[in-house]
Amino acid sequence: MASYLDIKIRDLCAQRLTNIFIVAFFFSLFGFSESVLATHEADHRYLISGYVRDGVGVAIKNTTVHLEHKGGEKKKVDTNGSGYYEILFHLHNDNLGDEILVRVGDVEKKVKVFFDPEDSASIRGDSINFGADAQETEVWVYLTSVSLLILSVALYIGFRQTKKKKKAIARKEKRSRKKK
Repeated sequence: MASYLDIKIRDLCAQRLTNIFIVAFFFSLFGFSESVLATHEADHRYLISGYVRDGVGVAIKNTTVHLEHKGGEKKKVDTNGSGYYEILFHLHNDNLGDEILVRVGDVEKKVKVFFDPEDSASIRGDSINFGADAQETEVWVYLTSVSLLILSVALYIGFRQTKKKKKAIARKEKRSRKKK
């Protein structure tokens, strides 16, 4: 039979595992991008982001997006597994109306820097997508999937603990029968 200390250690491990799942869940919902961690003042950040997809809307991962500000600042970034990219420019109010050239392969798009110079709190930026629009998955599909995963893990842990308790009771009964 498991000692009191063994049971406490097992419960503590289960509790920590649950905490890890909760933290991982929230990070998956509210993940942090590099723009959140930027060191520029809020009114000097200009975020260019978007998706690169093929002709039917399938994400193109690990492709390079080249960006060039008319002032000569050149940047490049690779898309992630979802075909998403984002890059942060350090622009000031006097850059209002400047052009930024965004290029993927031989396809180029130009965007004019536009924002309200009086608004220094809102995120400044633009979204530039390449290729066909993706078929959007409804948010409820993701939430249902995550909920089912969490429920499955909780049920697994619960059934496992119940099974262990039944085995411990059976061992205890077997020992008590041997003593008689």
